[in-house]
Amino acid sequence: MKAALFDLDGLLIDSEPLWEEAEISVFDRYGMTLTPAICQKMKGFRVDESIRYVLKLFGVDKPVDPLQIEREILAQVKQLINIKGRGMPGFVYIIHFFKSRGLKIALASSSKLEIINEALNKLGVIQHFDAICSAENEPYGKPHPGIFLSAARALDVEPDECIVFEDSLNGIIAAKAARMKAVLVPDKTLTGDLRIAIADLELKSLLGFKEEHIRRLTEER
Repeated sequence: MKAALFDLDGLLIDSEPLWEEAEISVFDRYGMTLTPAICQKMKGFRVDESIRYVLKLFGVDKPVDPLQIEREILAQVKQLINIKGRGMPGFVYIIHFFKSRGLKIALASSSKLEIINEALNKLGVIQHFDAICSAENEPYGKPHPGIFLSAARALDVEPDECIVFEDSLNGIIAAKAARMKAVLVPDKTLTGDLRIAIADLELKSLLGFKEEHIRRLTEER
């Protein structure tokens, strides 16, 4: 293995509740009441994909501007990250784990670059990444593998030389479609979901990843 690719929201920073708060607040202004279950369904989507999903779900019959909704959501998420954003357990540990071993690391997120930069600066780790990739530059978001394949190219490594760390089912599907090893630190809402068995490794937190796991994942190639 030569590289580790990391999701952002819900894996390195506890921002999923912030996205949910922003989405519920903004869509409520437009007369659409989101439930936590709807927000969970959109986990791993790009913000534009989430907006299209909600508008289709509610069958909106009056003119709305998806770009304006997107601007409002992004502005609120950035504000919430600054106020409430905090790192997930082990986010510093896992970055040091790979950097200290000479492996390259990349951030591969469905979020827009402005959100990625806001979050990584909040955590104080932006300087440690060899590449930062946003699905806003891809034709499709997760579960399409495009974002992970782009990250591998940015690091100049082959897909099967990468380990992906994810917290969502859509992210794990994307990683496996990219022919990469997939490590899942599952969101609590995935408890009991049999579909997560497609991950190569499941951990309770990033702190649980050890040297033996690299050996195991390498031997399974």
